[in-house]
Amino acid sequence: MLWKLIVEIIVAFIPNKFRAELRHRMRNISRTLYVKRTAKSVGENFRCGRDILISKRTTIGDNVSINGIFVQGSGNLVIGSYTRIGTELLILTSNHDYKGSKIPYGDLEISKDVIIEDFCWIGSRVTLLPGTHLGEGVIVQAGSVVRGEIPPYSIVGGNPANVFAQRDVEHFKKLKSEGKFYINKIL
Repeated sequence: MLWKLIVEIIVAFIPNKFRAELRHRMRNISRTLYVKRTAKSVGENFRCGRDILISKRTTIGDNVSINGIFVQGSGNLVIGSYTRIGTELLILTSNHDYKGSKIPYGDLEISKDVIIEDFCWIGSRVTLLPGTHLGEGVIVQAGSVVRGEIPPYSIVGGNPANVFAQRDVEHFKKLKSEGKFYINKIL
């Protein structure tokens, strides 16, 4: 890719002790530009790490940090503000029609939007199935497979994911009303 050549040319003139950091920052800038060019919209203070593949039907709120995501399907994806996403998140926004005219499935693709509301925290290697809706403040344990409606402030985990705890809602709302949000450090 052209950006890799540009990075290598720039890096050639930088002292050795700064080269790795510069390469890292340049890759993050490149990924961020890809997301901003591809997504339907991206809010302020967006940060992304490695391995990003999204669709044109993706909407990202303010102050979102994504460390790895793969979006597949024809449905919409909404990621709310102040959301944190670990590595290797898989989001499916459509499925095949197994009741179709062919085996194992027909030509019809069934789209179902995936919605992640504000202040969610999604661990590494999570899968969100078509039609998933994470309420405000939901925490998803690493390695979980999530489907359906997850109530606000829930903590879920497993395969299939089940609610096993709740956030302290009063504490959450107090911090929210005081504007005590974790803010990304832009590179």
